[in-house]
Amino acid sequence: MIGNRIKEARKTRNRSQQWLADEVGVTQCSASLWEQCKSEPTTDNLSRIALALHVSYDWLATGRGAMELSYVPSEIPAAEFPLSPDLKEVIDLFEQLPRAKRAILLQFMRDWISK
Repeated sequence: MIGNRIKEARKTRNRSQQWLADEVGVTQCSASLWEQCKSEPTTDNLSRIALALHVSYDWLATGRGAMELSYVPSEIPAAEFPLSPDLKEVIDLFEQLPRAKRAILLQFMRDWISK
């Protein structure tokens, strides 16, 4: 069931229901209902879930194929752009923030740098 796959993908990524809800633009209650198989996300929301959790849309919608994408769209191959441990930590922490908090942090950084 779609709800079980959403929950599996979310837990694999160590993300909360609130984080997923923020990424998709719905309430935490909606994310909970999906995972309990009491409702199903719209096609648009399913697409947003797949993008947020870096999983295959086909796997999420149907259970066919592999859960993992063979690539992450925003990922730069490490061999081309090696990251320091500090930068890796910053990126990991940033990705864990809800979308709204990421926007606030980005604006703070822009303002701080421009001063």
